[in-house]
Amino acid sequence: MSTPASLSLKIIGGDGREYGPTDLATAQQWAREGRIAGQTQVWDARDGRWQPAAQVAELAEFLGTTSQLSASGSAKTAAAPRMNTLAVSSLALAAIGSGCCGCGCLSVPAVVLGAVSVWQIRARGEAGMGLAVAAIALGTFSIMAGLLCGALWTFFRMRL
Repeated sequence: MSTPASLSLKIIGGDGREYGPTDLATAQQWAREGRIAGQTQVWDARDGRWQPAAQVAELAEFLGTTSQLSASGSAKTAAAPRMNTLAVSSLALAAIGSGCCGCGCLSVPAVVLGAVSVWQIRARGEAGMGLAVAAIALGTFSIMAGLLCGALWTFFRMRL
């Protein structure tokens, strides 16, 4: 059985080409540089099969994800990114503002909070981009509908 230092690995790169065989130290360096991700296919000389890099114990700590092998041999990776609560709040405000208030008074804060949550999601790597974009779109639509209704009401009131 080979020791981890003399472990021989082959890697399928992002371009689909096979690289290696390479030693463990080189593969760990590639993982630190981001050239190997958790789902990158790695051939391990110990068992002679291709598997995701997250399942190779000696690489898992360098991938930026915590990987544990379950009893079935599949990898359990770190949890999904945290949901941005501001995105959820902005969508709720936009929905309430467009449904209840004909003037869209809650839609203005919904658009502002949606824009702030987009910035936060990008900066923090959180989940919820779809919610934030939906809040901005719904809030903007509600504001425009409120302005159009106000303009039409004013126009017809002046004509009478």
